[in-house]
Amino acid sequence: MKTISAIMKTVNWIVAIFFAVISLLCFSDWIDLGMITSWARDVNQAQPTYRYLLAIGAFYVILFNLAYSLGRWFTRNYASSVNVNSQGGSFSIAISAIENSLRRSVQKLPEIHDAHIRVYKDKRNLTKPIQIYTTFSVWEGVNVTEVTDKIRSAITMRFNEIIEVKEPPVFTIILSNIVEREHRKVDLKKKDKDFIDSAIFHGPEYPIDDID
Repeated sequence: MKTISAIMKTVNWIVAIFFAVISLLCFSDWIDLGMITSWARDVNQAQPTYRYLLAIGAFYVILFNLAYSLGRWFTRNYASSVNVNSQGGSFSIAISAIENSLRRSVQKLPEIHDAHIRVYKDKRNLTKPIQIYTTFSVWEGVNVTEVTDKIRSAITMRFNEIIEVKEPPVFTIILSNIVEREHRKVDLKKKDKDFIDSAIFHGPEYPIDDID
């Protein structure tokens, strides 16, 4: 997003400066606007390719500006950091840092296979509670209801350790998958490997008759 923003600002700056300079020269009677119009018409008639290139360039500038403006409009509704007040002074905590910490807290639960957490804080409405979206996968055979309660408790405990808020966060917890435990497959592979190693290194056994 930062790269796109830098490109758009650079292009807009170049276009704005160009038209500002042309307008200044025309209004100051340093150049004749009719001369520019005549030159553009002659070039357009002689080389229509230039017209197509300029039209495509203008179209993409407008399109990228609209896309960038819409993207900024939708993303700016949520804050990228949270302000925290302490006895030593105020500081900010990045939302991504809170998400990573909450995710590690959830993944410590033995029933959890994987988890993803997103934290959203409304930038405009400061009184609106923080929203925490959690998607997780569990191992086969666990009690889903109990695991969900454990996830909510783990997130709440760690969240309160990081920041203090007036309104408790709003949770949205989604079970995305139930994964079969891998230890069964590992045990089977280990048994097969032990059998093969025994057959290779021990060798076949032959009956031995007693010699008188």
